Amino acid sequence: MGNKIMGNMITVTRKKRNYNTHLLKQGVVRVGFFPESRYDGGKSVAEVARYNEFGAGVPRRSFMRPAVFNHKTDLTNLLHRQYRQAIRDNQDTMVVLERFGEYVKGLIQEQIINTNEPPNAPSTIKRKGFNAPLRDTHLMLNSVRYQAEERAKK
Repeated sequence: MGNKIMGNMITVTRKKRNYNTHLLKQGVVRVGFFPESRYDGGKSVAEVARYNEFGAGVPRRSFMRPAVFNHKTDLTNLLHRQYRQAIRDNQDTMVVLERFGEYVKGLIQEQIINTNEPPNAPSTIKRKGFNAPLRDTHLMLNSVRYQAEERAKK
């Protein structure tokens, strides 16, 4: 059996015929901010997250890339283990992507909570009443979502 990771998609191949092939699915999971999450006034949470991640008009406070890249080996190993276990137990492999999405969501939320540099500007601290970059209303923290979807087999 071989697992192949290409970008954000996992391909599972089987060598034995004793698996329920309808349970072996290819899919993709996206983790981040989706269009429906908006601040009062209509500004997209995804847009604010992007500004902070890359420093567009505000100091860069990268939180998504470190959440993934600092755990890259662990995430890869976790995904491989979970897929092998699901295949051994004849479980729907899409469940693996659901669990993986939930795990990465938690890593991103943890990184949001732990991001303290660079500090807020004095005017922002005065407005908010505290210095906690990325944490004002907690909408960004609570808007991290994941979406797993099946891909057609080729």
